[in-house]
Amino acid sequence: MLYNADNIKENILDFEVGGIEIWRKTVITDERLFNQLFQLIFSDDKRLAWRSCWIIDTASEEFPELLADKIPEIIAGLLFTKNSSLKRHFTRILCRYKIPNKYLGEVVNRSFELLLPSEPPAVRVFAMQLLFNITQELPDLKGELICVIESLMEEGGSAGFLNRSGKLLRKLRSQ
Repeated sequence: MLYNADNIKENILDFEVGGIEIWRKTVITDERLFNQLFQLIFSDDKRLAWRSCWIIDTASEEFPELLADKIPEIIAGLLFTKNSSLKRHFTRILCRYKIPNKYLGEVVNRSFELLLPSEPPAVRVFAMQLLFNITQELPDLKGELICVIESLMEEGGSAGFLNRSGKLLRKLRSQ
């Protein structure tokens, strides 16, 4: 199936889960479609934004260069979105890239905010991973992250959250 500017929104909302692979392959090879889809991430239609971001996230996982020049826009999206699905994808995407120095403070602050128990477990896990990745560049942040993770583990959480917390805590302590 071919996607174009005329039917992109309609098809984004209608594809089945298995259709993600078709979209992924299509946007990897069609820069124009990729850029159109990227713009839909910032749509007011939450479902359209989420599905667009899901496709972009999946495509950029295999080909990170697709988003290399769009990191500032992804960071801006992370800082301002209230959409939990977008928070999950934005943090997941940012885990694959070095955060430019001029954005580090904002990304660190936002990532700590996303660790709150009121956030969905996947958002918390990716925010924690992003903070861990940043500690590789900013080792002074390790102590604070260790304290926060220990506190979060005492509060409990999903099995996936506790598993990732334990793994990251061990890595932080061994560095």
